[in-house]
Amino acid sequence: MVAIVSYTFFGLDVLGSEIEEPFGTLVNDLPLTALCRMLEINLRETLGERDLPPMIEPVDYCLL
Repeated sequence: MVAIVSYTFFGLDVLGSEIEEPFGTLVNDLPLTALCRMLEINLRETLGERDLPPMIEPVDYCLL
């Protein structure tokens, strides 16, 4: 019983450390650069600009 409870608490500890800093450049972090670029492109399209920056492509199936 102690092993099951301790496994649960250790799992929650690891989960908490994973989600405590979402703004980095690791695989599990939020792709803020790609999101900001998409917003920039959408805003420029709305303003009628034609020279738009390219979308950020994933590297090894991961957006950074």
